Amino acid sequence: MTLDPFFYQIFESLPRQGPGCPEATRNVWSCLPPLPNHANILDVGCGSGTQTRDLAALTSGTITAVDNHQPFLDRITAWATANHLGGRIRTRAASMDALPFEPGQFDLIWSEGAIFIMGFEEGLRAWKPFVKKGGYMVVSDAAWFEPNPPAELMRWWEKEGYIPKTEDALREQVKNTGLRLIATYRLPEAGWWENYYVPMLARVAELRKTHGTDPACAAVLDPLQEEIEMYRQYKRYYGYTFFVMQNE
Repeated sequence: MTLDPFFYQIFESLPRQGPGCPEATRNVWSCLPPLPNHANILDVGCGSGTQTRDLAALTSGTITAVDNHQPFLDRITAWATANHLGGRIRTRAASMDALPFEPGQFDLIWSEGAIFIMGFEEGLRAWKPFVKKGGYMVVSDAAWFEPNPPAELMRWWEKEGYIPKTEDALREQVKNTGLRLIATYRLPEAGWWENYYVPMLARVAELRKTHGTDPACAAVLDPLQEEIEMYRQYKRYYGYTFFVMQNE
């Protein structure tokens, strides 16, 4: 069993592929000024589309959901068809660092928990050209909430290969890109536990039963359990922060 298929075997079964919750999506949406009735919206790194479905309930516009894993997109298409939303929700298989769209095509770019793949400022710079002048971008990324995080937590993040920045540092990066910051919003704990880690723990336990001591299994499941334990111990120090921005 190779690593990547096993990784997707885990995450394809989860309700969402990263921390988040409908309450957060709604609250962050409320920070935006009214969008056009037929707004063109891009959901980058959509995964299986939990937030895509939440967005569809908040707007009458058209949503293009982008991910590089086709089975996720197939789930979105099936849901949209079943709910008679095929005309408003589209999918596109593409990499977030090579988006196949025209400049100024979208009124809003939305991305929950995915911009870390490119890096916060790098992602903003890459995606900004696809937003209309006066349009908006909303992204969430990991951030430090308190100074002087414990050494154990820092070592874990270093091993993950992505060190969070403070919210002030991320605000400065927003400014560097020429975007105007409208609001920030911290993802509540429910977005980590009830909506993400609780289903993940159940899936981890199930796969440990079926795959036993399979090294490929342990190579994926052990780091996931370590991630959960880091958040359990040190959640006061970090989390996800949404940044609501305008392309002036």
